[in-house]
Amino acid sequence: MSEANFYCKPAPGERIDTRLQLAPDTAAAIYGVVSDPAGAPIPAALALLFRVEEDPATHTLLAQAATDAEGHFAFGGLESDVLYRIKLFPQGGTTRTLEWRAE
Repeated sequence: MSEANFYCKPAPGERIDTRLQLAPDTAAAIYGVVSDPAGAPIPAALALLFRVEEDPATHTLLAQAATDAEGHFAFGGLESDVLYRIKLFPQGGTTRTLEWRAE
């Protein structure tokens, strides 16, 4: 969260009304590990993050990442109560699809 300074010096007898609008909390994140059936990590697998729209057949690509040498991937800045879909494409492996909702 960023901070901002706001200064105001009212005149004698002056009333100042202020309003503050906070941005939605986007602190949720998801991380995971792509591994083979024996549990060995799969590096350089492609992970795609989608937002699932009202029509479940429709989804919007939000981000992509490649797994690191230990098979890890992460996506952050997620909104709560939104359905997300991750598609994983390991090199030479089976494509997997995961869905979850941040709460």
